[in-house]
Amino acid sequence: MEPTVAEKIKSYISAISRNRIVFHQTIISDLEYVDLGKELSKAIFNQMNQTKLSMRALVELEKILEKGVKNHYKYGTCLAICNLGILFEPELKLDFSGFLDKYSKNNVLFVKWEGEADSDHLYFLTIQNGIKISIKNISHIKI
Repeated sequence: MEPTVAEKIKSYISAISRNRIVFHQTIISDLEYVDLGKELSKAIFNQMNQTKLSMRALVELEKILEKGVKNHYKYGTCLAICNLGILFEPELKLDFSGFLDKYSKNNVLFVKWEGEADSDHLYFLTIQNGIKISIKNISHIKI
């Protein structure tokens, strides 16, 4: 009998690893997601000073994500995020791989990934025309 999605996730997060990231393409119904595009754009909307925009975005992103960490009855301390496109805006100068590493050390990080992926890379939005992100040094599972 094939294990359920929940069983696969629980098995993965029970293993000892530096990072715990679950990439998935459909919403997991019992998680409370942080819509990063909506929340971060709202937080930096009136930031007119372009020289401080990336610093302000990083501070606001940290606040948003700290509020998004939940204690889940099945998965423990976790953070579920979606709508990540804003993180790839060049003006924000965010390091996506560093972001994944940082927020998956102490929490299970659930990432609703809307792009494509292969074994070692994520592509935002497509393999042919997207941004290529290496994930080969970050422990993860794709559901």
